[in-house]
Parts: sequence; C-alpha cells; structure tokens
Amino acid sequence: MSKVPTPRKGNTSAAKPPRKAACAPDPVAYCGPTIPGKAVQFTTYTHGLSSPLLEAVQASPVLKALVVPLDQLPEVRRQLQARAGRYYTLYCKAQEIR
Repeated sequence: MSKVPTPRKGNTSAAKPPRKAACAPDPVAYCGPTIPGKAVQFTTYTHGLSSPLLEAVQASPVLKALVVPLDQLPEVRRQLQARAGRYYTLYCKAQEIR
C-alpha cells in the first residue's frame, strides 16, 4: 500500500493567483501636449515614467490625469479628435501649464 502525501497546512500556493513582477509597472501613455524636454504626446512608458515627466506629473494633477493605461488610449484619442470630453478638457488645461 502506498501512502498518499497530505498537503501541508501552510502551503496554499495553488489557491493564490499569479503575482505580477514588483518592478514592472503596467504600461501607460502620456496623452497631453508635447512638453519640450519632458514628454512627447502619445509616448508609451513600459518601465515607469521618465524622470522629467515624473517631476511634471508630481507637480500637476492635470498632467497626471493625462497619463493613462494603454487600454484607455483609444478612448482618449477619440475624445481629443472629437474635441469633446473629459480628456479634451484636461488637454486644454495642460496646454496652459506647459
């Protein structure tokens, strides 16, 4: 007769969802106007924001709102092209800041 191993009490690895790498943030895109020396419109960032853009985003909630996850990018582009919507309003405010 063979013994069937019983799972250990503290071992719940099978129930846990896979974890994302701690150092790999989700990709985002900057959708505001081009800011010379800091950011170009519709630039994507896969490993965090560049230092100049990060400083600008920390100083301005408007610019921070224009950094969006890639799944929102089509909607943002649609609003900017239609010249209507929340992101277009933010874009106009960001033009005054830069």
